[in-house]
Amino acid sequence: MTTLIIEIPEAEVTDISNFVKSRGGNIFNANAGDENSTIDELESLKRGLKEALLIKDGKLKSIPYSELWNE
Repeated sequence: MTTLIIEIPEAEVTDISNFVKSRGGNIFNANAGDENSTIDELESLKRGLKEALLIKDGKLKSIPYSELWNE
């Protein structure tokens, strides 16, 4: 699956949600929770994506699974 973050007008939420769900997708409503934590989560996702792309390009070394529990 692919994850998309989109902003849509309130009037279109129901139609878009129904469309996504009819094709087996899931909806996460970022407006349902605390706005500050949502912004923090989005920034964390952005940093994680940048790091993953650097690892993929060989510009950053990944942490082996065996070392994850030591941090």
